This record gives sequence, C-alpha cells and structure tokens, in this order.
Amino acid sequence: MSSYALNAYNLYDSIRLKSIRNILAGKIIHTAPHEVQLQYGDNNYLFVYRFGCLVSFNMPKEDVDRETEKLRAALGNAIPEPTTESFTMTETEGSTRVEYDYAASRKLTLDLIRLTALTLGQSAALEYFEIRAERMLHETSNLMGNLAKVGAVPFGNKRLLKIIGSTASTRQNIISNVSILDPPEETWKSKELGKFFEELQNNFDIALRFRTLDRKLTLVQDNIEIMADLTTSRRTIFVEALIVLLIVMELATALFR
Repeated sequence: MSSYALNAYNLYDSIRLKSIRNILAGKIIHTAPHEVQLQYGDNNYLFVYRFGCLVSFNMPKEDVDRETEKLRAALGNAIPEPTTESFTMTETEGSTRVEYDYAASRKLTLDLIRLTALTLGQSAALEYFEIRAERMLHETSNLMGNLAKVGAVPFGNKRLLKIIGSTASTRQNIISNVSILDPPEETWKSKELGKFFEELQNNFDIALRFRTLDRKLTLVQDNIEIMADLTTSRRTIFVEALIVLLIVMELATALFR
C-alpha cells in the first residue's frame, strides 16, 4: 500500500495564470482557463488555480516552498494569512472511494489526482473567503448593534462605501473564480470519475459551504444597504434643514431692514 500527500496553499485572491507559466520550474503538462498543471518528476505534480491556490502532490516541502517563493517574488501582495488544506491519496485493494481524510484506489491515475487537487484547492480558497466573510459580518453586526443603541449611524458614506466595495469584491472573486461547481470534463466521460468527484465535493461540503458563504455576504450587504439608506436620509434632512434655516435668515434680514 502506497500513500501520497496533497497539500493546498491559498496564496492570492486570484492569479493570472498566463503570468506564471515561465516562473515555475516544473514541466507544463496541461493548461485550462482555471488551472495550470506542472510535473516535477515521475509522480510529482503541482496544480496552480486561477482562484489563487497551489496544490502539490507527492512533492517535498522544500520544493513547494521554493516554487511558492518564486510566485511571491513575481506577483507580490500575497494574502497575509494563507489558508491551507491537507489530504492523502492511497493505492490499495478495493474500489475507488473517498473517506474522511483520504481517498483510495487500486491505481492513482492523473485524472483522480486532478479531481482531488481541484476539490482540495477549492476547500482552501473557500476557507479564506469564509474568514473574510465572518469578519465583515461581525463588523456590520456590531454597527447594527450600535445603531440600535444610539439610534443613529455613527459614520459617513466613505466608510460604508469601503465596506460595500470589499463585499462586492469578495462576491465577485468567489463567483468568477472559486465557484467551479460544474463537474470537470473528465467526469463526463467516466461514471467512476463522476462518482469519485461527487464524493470528494460532498466530503469537503463544497456546495454547502458556498451557499452558506453567499448567504453571509448577502446579510452583510443587506446590513450595509440599511445603514447607507439611513446615512443618505440623515444627509437629506440636514440639507433640507439648512435650506429652511437660510430662508428664515433671509426673511429675518428683510424684516430687520
């Protein structure tokens, strides 16, 4: 029985794959709009995904660290707290199957490895966005709590616009990059691969986590819109009061004269 480690490192919000093809040392064996596959030995692979994640298969840590540093040096501005995931693939007797912390098959084909790497990368990327969404939800919940206590919005439109922009950017990144929810092409050609991929996705709760994340971001956006409406209303009332005050001052001046 042979076991191989997969490790996912989510380094960026997104990566322009064309910009990294000449940076890494591995031999490119496959490219697609959302991923680049590189081979480093007879059974050593690195997968780079558009949504900012690297997944290594059976690669020494020092080799992965070296390639990661190349990306950081070339692309810069990596996320400050990268999220990671680990998984194991095992060659063993019996049918191809997915367990809680490993997948097993009589023969670990490149197709099986690719499907596992994609799911592991999605999971690491989703964890990064889950942390961001939780922080935004906590912040807006505190602001709504203060609104309930004080009865007024304690800041102006600039901060609200910043939060709105962050929320919109997060949703855009998730929808355009991470939510590759359609099964890859390999699963259309093989029932066994299709079943394997479905089990992987269910094991990491990819679809459920994506829906939960989307609901959290929707709640954040709803809270922001409420505060933005209140801020706009407050500003409108202030302008109207200022106009009335100017009219009163004009009338008072006229009467005095």
